[in-house]
Amino acid sequence: MFHIFSIVYVMDSRYIACDDPSFPPKLLNPNIKPKVKGLWYKGELSEGLFEKTVAIIGSRNMSRYGVQVLAEIVPRFVEAGFTTISGFMYGIDTEVHRLTLENGGKTVAVLGYGIDHDIDVENNNMYHKMIESGGLLMSEYPGKTGGRTWTFPQRNRIVVGLSDMIVVAEAGVKSGSLNSASWALRQGKPIFAVPGSIFSMTSEGSNILISEGKAISLTLARLYQALEKDEDYLYSQKARINSQKSRLSDPESTLVALLRLEGPQMLNELSRSYGKPVGEVSAMLMSLLLRGEVSEERGMWGVAK
Repeated sequence: MFHIFSIVYVMDSRYIACDDPSFPPKLLNPNIKPKVKGLWYKGELSEGLFEKTVAIIGSRNMSRYGVQVLAEIVPRFVEAGFTTISGFMYGIDTEVHRLTLENGGKTVAVLGYGIDHDIDVENNNMYHKMIESGGLLMSEYPGKTGGRTWTFPQRNRIVVGLSDMIVVAEAGVKSGSLNSASWALRQGKPIFAVPGSIFSMTSEGSNILISEGKAISLTLARLYQALEKDEDYLYSQKARINSQKSRLSDPESTLVALLRLEGPQMLNELSRSYGKPVGEVSAMLMSLLLRGEVSEERGMWGVAK
């Protein structure tokens, strides 16, 4: 169990079901699985809040480079009228929310724990500002439900679902942002990643996404040109991502066939079944996850539905 917060944020939460006319229509995408049946939220579901949206995500272990990247890209998206979406965890997430508010924009936080969960003083202040500025706090989980290892990856499908595009600002190979990228591929959302130094572990995941063709390299020059002259460019990348067919190597095909035959398995169990070292199997699973071929839930790996 995650013990993250300490002070209660007092505000009435409300629930909206997926059949409510005010439910965010982007979350009705049939490629979002499991289906989002409803959400708890704080704030006002104002018209237009989700009209233009971008999820800006990344590592909790944010580097100075990550701070510099966000200081450049977040104000640009806000100025262009985008609502920012992120996960309200420390690191990249909270910096995205903070910079959005600082630049007069609206931001939505999708939580991986209950909507009424206790929080600390600093984030309590940010909660107030987010709601006062017209943003939202959202969660699938009621009350003070605690975060679990599986609630955060499940939360990511909602972050992606609410967004028109995903920007990975900085991510290591074990970052939850790679899980978000896999959701984006399954949902047909364009993915952009900010390239980083080959010497930086906090950019290794971002660089992998780019090198494997899962994400478009987002340079400042490309972003400025798109936002100022050709905003459709950002959306047009969806066609490129969707047109990329996943080609499995023979070992990957064998691994997928094993999962299909024997059903979901833990990593160690799968390593024994497949007859390969845990590290090798783990690397293959991560690659397959990014391509939407497999899924992981509560430590169990299986074929993506």
